[in-house]
Amino acid sequence: MKNYKVLFSALLLFLFGCASRVESGSPRSGDLVSVSIHGVNHSGDTFQFSVIDPRDTSNTGGGELIGPYEAGGIVCCFKLPSKWAPGTTVEIQSKHWLSTGDGKETSGIYTKHMVEVPPYASGQAGELWVLRMADGKIDVVSSDLQPNHPQWPGKIKGWPVASREFMLKRWELYRHSAQDDVDNYRDSLSDLQTKAKKDLREVWELHKKYSREEVSGFSGPEDPAYSAYLKKRYVEGLRRSELKLEQILRAKP
Repeated sequence: MKNYKVLFSALLLFLFGCASRVESGSPRSGDLVSVSIHGVNHSGDTFQFSVIDPRDTSNTGGGELIGPYEAGGIVCCFKLPSKWAPGTTVEIQSKHWLSTGDGKETSGIYTKHMVEVPPYASGQAGELWVLRMADGKIDVVSSDLQPNHPQWPGKIKGWPVASREFMLKRWELYRHSAQDDVDNYRDSLSDLQTKAKKDLREVWELHKKYSREEVSGFSGPEDPAYSAYLKKRYVEGLRRSELKLEQILRAKP
């Protein structure tokens, strides 16, 4: 019986030693540490991403939606080897929307990227940064430093900077929207003097439905005070809209 126990113990030690040697030779050797995830978008497309460990699909993180030339917040969490080894790879599942320049976007486009995590600049695992480049390629960096830090190890230094073309397209959308507001208020003022009773009653019914307290002091759409109230609202709205349009025009990139 004693010999049996000795042999059994030796077998366990042998198996344990083999398992340890196999594990130590893999890119996933050593302890895993939990790190936060950040997304940075250097492209003109809105995108969303998630990070998956191809060796352990239960190890996932991400999901944040990031606008063009923007950076996301802090998303928890993903596990990385505490010590870097060659072959440490992550899968980035990405979805992006192509901008059409008129405020509309196409349906989402899904892509998958197998990306090798570069060596840890500090020697230890840091926060995981997922970066979408201007050409749509995905890069990753493990660092506790931010992209604008002098020792940031990423390929692109600094936070995203929007292209002039993108800024002009975005500015034109704001300008067009502000101009529409100005035109609508001007048309409303012009129509107020000639508006038929039927049209005026339609405006009245809308006010009763959505802003009953505002018109509770008027007897109805034929009340002269109600017309004066509408005129005042339109004049004030036009003034605000013209001021907003003026500010947008001055801010042209």
